[in-house]
Amino acid sequence: MSRSRKILSVLGALVVVGGIVGTAIYYFTRGVADTATEFFTAIATSGPQAAYRKTSSAFQQAMSERDFIAFVERAGLNRFKSASWPSREIQSGKGTVNGTIVLNEDVSLPAKVELTKNAEGTWQVFNFTLQLPGAHANSPQPQKITSTTQAGDEVGARLGDRSWTARGSSIIALKLGSAILVNTAPIVDPQSHDVDLTTLRLQFDADASGTQALGRSCQQNAPCLELNTGDSHYKIDDTATLAITKRDDRRIEGVFSAHMVSLEGKIAVENGHFSVTVKQ
Repeated sequence: MSRSRKILSVLGALVVVGGIVGTAIYYFTRGVADTATEFFTAIATSGPQAAYRKTSSAFQQAMSERDFIAFVERAGLNRFKSASWPSREIQSGKGTVNGTIVLNEDVSLPAKVELTKNAEGTWQVFNFTLQLPGAHANSPQPQKITSTTQAGDEVGARLGDRSWTARGSSIIALKLGSAILVNTAPIVDPQSHDVDLTTLRLQFDADASGTQALGRSCQQNAPCLELNTGDSHYKIDDTATLAITKRDDRRIEGVFSAHMVSLEGKIAVENGHFSVTVKQ
């Protein structure tokens, strides 16, 4: 084979590999893009109240339904027509899409949407920003929600007969008022590259003293605990409690335990502990 034909063969192989990688990225990020589009579609077809109910609990704590409806009206999102998301990313359990939404009369708005998964493994809108034109340019945006997680943060527990721990970038921690929300993402072993699909959602009152009772649903904006092992979604069966053991201006630590149940059976959550960074 001539040198030129070898070069063409290599270039052809690179094009094929590039196409495969691009297709894989598109496939694995399609869920976040679809959810972002469905969010704006719901605003236009079912109303802002219905779209608001589909957002994450963190979004709902950061922005009231009343303020959300007012923002939708100012931005004209009830005239939503279509969306495109050329930039998509999933990292540390959080999805991000950047692109453009188009309103009726061909009004285009640059948009960024951030998403997280709920305990059932469904993507939900966590935060979004729009670049509004003209007179709306200075309209208040939905409150920016920023995770305060640092490298030394940790959440762990004994789950039935195995130990489980999430650290650093596998944790999303938020402080909204006195509420602390902790979400963990699936964990990838850096050596074997095996993926542990276990995720935990924990919410509690940072200002409370003594023992806090945790509820079954984290959609109620109250102390709660939910667990997902990939195959099973567990909720509290009997009792679940949490106690803060240490707190200062930068960090809060505590312990928790629970008896949980799913369609697959029961599981005990023992020796639960957390140490997360917070900002006032």
